[in-house]
Amino acid sequence: MLGVSQCWCTKPAAQYKNHAGYPLYIQLCNMKNRWLLHAGFWLAYWFVFTFSNGNYEKEWGKFAITEGVMMPARMMATYLSFWCFDKLRPSWKAFAGILAAILLGGLMVRFIKMVYIGPVWFPDYNFEFFSHRFITDTLDSVVAAGSALTARLYFRQQEFIRRETALRAEKSEAELQALKNQLNPHFLFNTINNLYALARVKSDRTAPVAMQLANLLRYLLYDSSAPTVRIEQEVTHLKQYVELERLRFDEERLTVKFDTDIDDVKQPVTPLLMLPLVENAFKHGAGESMDEAWVHISIRLQRKQFEMKVENSRASMVNATQKGIGLQNIRRQLELLYPNSGTLVTSETNDAYSATLKITYP
Repeated sequence: MLGVSQCWCTKPAAQYKNHAGYPLYIQLCNMKNRWLLHAGFWLAYWFVFTFSNGNYEKEWGKFAITEGVMMPARMMATYLSFWCFDKLRPSWKAFAGILAAILLGGLMVRFIKMVYIGPVWFPDYNFEFFSHRFITDTLDSVVAAGSALTARLYFRQQEFIRRETALRAEKSEAELQALKNQLNPHFLFNTINNLYALARVKSDRTAPVAMQLANLLRYLLYDSSAPTVRIEQEVTHLKQYVELERLRFDEERLTVKFDTDIDDVKQPVTPLLMLPLVENAFKHGAGESMDEAWVHISIRLQRKQFEMKVENSRASMVNATQKGIGLQNIRRQLELLYPNSGTLVTSETNDAYSATLKITYP
């Protein structure tokens, strides 16, 4: 019962997140929740036993008082059981301590009945301390402690599941961010080198390319930090990246074909997931071809079925280790984001390389 940490206060904790007393506020909220849970549990326990015992004689008031008088003994047995459960190790000591606490609760109930309840409320009753009623009173403590321990374990399990889920989400988010960060340096180096080459020859295209670079950097630093972006944004910046890459090649040496067929331009997609395929096509494909090079990019989205296919010319000798870095990142992101609906398939021949990314969106 003491495992609940979610705040149930009327004011949301987020309002106080930037306040100096935020941790204390959360502690007070959690403490209030625990007190409410405990009070609710014992009120329910008192009501059930009052109703069940008073149902025989229809004297609800008398049994409400007598059950209330015996409640401290059962509460003592329960909280001693809590202490044994939390503090005693190994488990057999905890179990023995819980049994002793329950037995002590039964003895206290019998003592209360002997000195107060029997003489005051049942004067005609022939009281025997160690009769079969002792077992009944002990079992009442078993019910109280067992129910409370069960509720305690349940709330602790729920808290554990919540924390585990949060930790997994944080780990996945950190891993995804690390994967993106592995891609960013390649992207920056390529585009800055292109701009530097234009500036050296004082080309009229320097200013427009600088603007394209600024747009790409803005997208990289801000938009791509979001979990998803619209597919039209991602495609637009992929096209800008392609244009910047083309600056490194003579028009006669490189042929680029970029086709799109998208039925929903607002479809949310993971930012920078497609970039490594295009980057690899230029860096390890066209960039290493001594003769004429070509890159074909096709992006299709129809009825939530996404497919991106990137094909490029391939030099006779390609560093497979380098080429695999970006693809490994994509596969890892697919495992984290689309474990059952995303695939990446690659194939190669002596003069061509192909990579196909498929995702089924919900």
